Amino acid sequence: MIILFGGTFDPIHNGHLKLALHIASKFNCKVDLLPLNGTPNYKPAPVASLKQRLEMLRLVVTMYPEQLQLNLSETEYHEYSPSYLTLSRLRAKYGKEESFFFIIGGDSLISLSTWDNWKELFNLTNFIVAMRPGYTVENLDNEIIKRLIDIRNYNQNMPAGQIIITDFTPVDISSTQIRKQQKNLDSIADMIPESVNLYIQQQKLY
Repeated sequence: MIILFGGTFDPIHNGHLKLALHIASKFNCKVDLLPLNGTPNYKPAPVASLKQRLEMLRLVVTMYPEQLQLNLSETEYHEYSPSYLTLSRLRAKYGKEESFFFIIGGDSLISLSTWDNWKELFNLTNFIVAMRPGYTVENLDNEIIKRLIDIRNYNQNMPAGQIIITDFTPVDISSTQIRKQQKNLDSIADMIPESVNLYIQQQKLY
């Protein structure tokens, strides 16, 4: 069972951390932090270098070695890869019998049917959807609806195809907000782990 939490992590922040630790606890499994190197055309390129972003992730993994680990599988690819391509490469690496669980938010569930090759994703991974308590989604494609399953009933040995819902109240923090505050010399200490903040200040990032 491999739980994947992909992102640019520019930088990793307390919102990322709270979600990853929540999932690790709920599923009793380490979460793989999966840094992505490329970015889509509609998003700006990362400000911190890959080396710097990896170092910040390593600092966080060191804090929570029982809950988190770093997965460097995608760092060698410099061009943006849609999720199905990333997951196809991971599936080729780990084999067809390994059970994958890919973390997304409720907003991503709503837009899932617009993703590239979205139906193919269900042959590659399960999804864990972190949903605000009481949050409901409407107008989902039938292909998605039939795969929805409560966290109490999921099969951890099923390689792909499930969409597991778990309640999660997100922290209202974004990497964009952190970079902006750091640039304006406003404190970011309450938004990121202390070791990451120290690294950012030492490296004069953002």
